[in-house]
Amino acid sequence: MTLKRGIWPAMAAVAVLQSAALGWMVAERMTLLESGREIVLPIVPVDPRSLFRGDYVRLSYEVTRVPGRLLGGSVTSGEPLYVTIGRKPDGSYVPVAVSRTHPGVAAPDEVVLRGWLQRGRWDAGSSARDLFLRYGIESYFVPEGTGLELEDMAREKKLAAVVAVDRHGKSAIKGLMIDGRLVYEEPLF
Repeated sequence: MTLKRGIWPAMAAVAVLQSAALGWMVAERMTLLESGREIVLPIVPVDPRSLFRGDYVRLSYEVTRVPGRLLGGSVTSGEPLYVTIGRKPDGSYVPVAVSRTHPGVAAPDEVVLRGWLQRGRWDAGSSARDLFLRYGIESYFVPEGTGLELEDMAREKKLAAVVAVDRHGKSAIKGLMIDGRLVYEEPLF
C-alpha cells in the first residue's frame, strides 16, 4: 500500500513539471512573435518533398550563405554562430559579421541572428568557401495543396518571410509575403 500512496505524488509532480515546460515553450514563442524585431527576408527557391509532414514550404535565404572571410578559426555543425546582417538600401539583408558570441547591441540598420553550420566542419583555411547556416526558420507549414504554388513563387522571387528576431538572436517566422503583401500569418499559439 505504501508504494501506491507514494506513486501518485510522484506522478503529479512529473505532470506539473511537464505542463510547466510546455507552458514555458509556448510563452517564449508568443513573446518572440509579439515583441521580436521584425525583418523581411526574401526567399531563394529550394525544392522539398515530404509525404509524412503535410504541406510545407522549405525556405532558404540569402543570409543563409555567409562569406567565409567573415569568420576566423574553425567551426563544426552544432556550434552557435551569431551573424550580424545589415540592411541594404533595397531593403534586403546581407551578412556583415560573424562571431562565436553575441556581439551585443547592433546598429539600427543591423540585426543579429543566431545560427548553426548546416553540416560538417569549416576551417579558416577554407575562407574562400562560404559557410551555409541554418537559423531555425527554414520551413513553414501551409494549407494543404498550396506548397508547390509557393515554391514556384519563390523561384520567381515573389516570396518573402516576415521574421521576428529577439535580442538574443533567436528567430521565428511570423508569416509569408507574396509580392509585398502578407498572405500567411503565424498564430501566436
